[in-house]
Amino acid sequence: MKFTNQFITTITLCVLAAVLMVLIGAGLSFYQMGIAYQQRQVDAVVRMVDESWQPESTAQPNIDRWLPALLDTNELIVFTVHDQHKEYYRSGLTQPLASDEISEQYDRALTSHDGLFVRLVLRPPFYHIDHSLAAVSGLTGAIMLVFAGLLLSLRWFRRQLRGAELLEQRGRLILDGRLSMLQHSPKEEWPQAASRALDKLMADLREARKERSRFDTFIRANVFVDRNIGIGNRVFFDNRLEAALNDSASQSAALLLVELQDLEHINHKLGHDRGDELLSSASVYLGHLIRRYPGALQARYTGNTFALMFPNTVESEAQEAARQVLKLLRRLHWPDVVKEPAVYIGGVCFRFGEQLHQIEEEAELALRSAALQGGDGYFMYYKGLTEESSGKGTVRWRTLLGRLLEQDAILLDRQGIYSAAEATPESIELLARIHDEQGRELAAGHFLPMAEKCGLLQDLDRCIMLQSLTALQDADRKAVLAVNLSVASILNRSFHRWLVFELIQLPRPLLHELVIELSEAGVGRHFLELVKPLRALKALGCRLAVDHVGQDVVSTQYIKDYDLDYLKLHPSLVRDIDKKSVNQMAVRSLLGNCMGNHTRVIAVGVETEAEWTCLKQLGVHAGQGYYFSCPERFQLT
Repeated sequence: MKFTNQFITTITLCVLAAVLMVLIGAGLSFYQMGIAYQQRQVDAVVRMVDESWQPESTAQPNIDRWLPALLDTNELIVFTVHDQHKEYYRSGLTQPLASDEISEQYDRALTSHDGLFVRLVLRPPFYHIDHSLAAVSGLTGAIMLVFAGLLLSLRWFRRQLRGAELLEQRGRLILDGRLSMLQHSPKEEWPQAASRALDKLMADLREARKERSRFDTFIRANVFVDRNIGIGNRVFFDNRLEAALNDSASQSAALLLVELQDLEHINHKLGHDRGDELLSSASVYLGHLIRRYPGALQARYTGNTFALMFPNTVESEAQEAARQVLKLLRRLHWPDVVKEPAVYIGGVCFRFGEQLHQIEEEAELALRSAALQGGDGYFMYYKGLTEESSGKGTVRWRTLLGRLLEQDAILLDRQGIYSAAEATPESIELLARIHDEQGRELAAGHFLPMAEKCGLLQDLDRCIMLQSLTALQDADRKAVLAVNLSVASILNRSFHRWLVFELIQLPRPLLHELVIELSEAGVGRHFLELVKPLRALKALGCRLAVDHVGQDVVSTQYIKDYDLDYLKLHPSLVRDIDKKSVNQMAVRSLLGNCMGNHTRVIAVGVETEAEWTCLKQLGVHAGQGYYFSCPERFQLT
């Protein structure tokens, strides 16, 4: 019960109890006064009879003259004078009263005449009073006035205590972890001192969380980011490249090594500050370039060499990217000590399953070949990865995906998420799959970027979501279902309205069994725009998760602001984590940022027992990968 309701109920009960006690006390006092008045009347009659009673020969005529009038005046029903043996005088009714008639009987002794007694029978006090509403109108009016005053007082109390009720409401939302659902202004709360104190504590808590997020970003930045120019370092790049080589969805990708040949000369002649300034300018130019390629990244490979990785790229596209790099870096403001600046680019394309050291050796060999050619130029280590071999081409993908959407031929695989090996999965992630014209099965990471290029991403997400909602309503389902959606679809107004309409038709307990996953890269780019759409999904009862965490060094403030349920680590952090203390430090930092709320951390890409043992020791809640189970086809019943 709310504080205001408790207070008002207590006051109401106290007032009603007081009114009832006053009424009962007044009634008893009024009745006692009537009894006392009647007894005085009886004593007066007895005294007059005692003084006037004469021996029997002369008393009768004398009493008969005045006693009947006195008895009638005092409303006596029966009056007798008697002793122990006989009755000397009687006046009033000769027949006994009926059993349902109420009467009072008084027996008194005549003090002047030993052995004689007087018995008087009369009606009780207020016997003939009218008990109608009109007769008690004054009392009724007083009671109504009391109730009217009570109602006005309760209304005033409720208005005065509304601020306390709002303060209590905010306190309950804080305890339940649903402060984002607060709908009133804290200025309306009362007492104001308590409200301001709560505001200050909440502001301090938010600042502490932001500081914790900044500290987490700082730790990961010192682990994976080059301190001089603020981009990924060699450790970061090796992790990402290794993850790409072990990602079955990566059909082809390209690696470009960009070397600024004259950097050492600049550092020697002008100092390292001038060299770092040139590197920072080159990093800015390269950053503008990689934004054109979804999922691309840059890192500092060595002192004067940048590494650029482009997913879903073939050799012809890699050559075009190399030409764009040369064009951009020619705009750099080289110092005067460099007469003819030289930029060399070596590139290589790779596929899933190749070895990390082999790819880096091939890229370095291509870089040396470009340097041997002299002047600005690039050299590609050719492997025959063309558009025909990799199946790229916008027209081809538009035709393929359009046909699959019309035929509703998007397939779903499932892979369990386990909190312990050889246990039942606590949740299942649904993975989208398609078959191309040759019957090859393609993972979502291969065709989703092409679907975005073709403008079919929302249609594809809508189809996947409909199948997931059908699976969610399956009576044989025993675990929570997780489905991936793109950030672009969530931000699309028409798609979001459609999604909310579909979800609102399902009961809230069922929606609590649905997890919607978004990528950290999209969340980092559209942090503020996603606040309202994701809060709407949380209000409906859905759970939220962010995957590919740790892929880039971004602020983790979204963990608190989005009220996330799950945080899924990128496989690049999980791969051989038992041998990489740097990755362990990054995971510890992410786990520390999740303390104090209900967000659980899940490791994706667990493949060995040593990795899982290390992750459990770090405090990871659950894992997903080939160590637990392989993806299998999800059949809708």
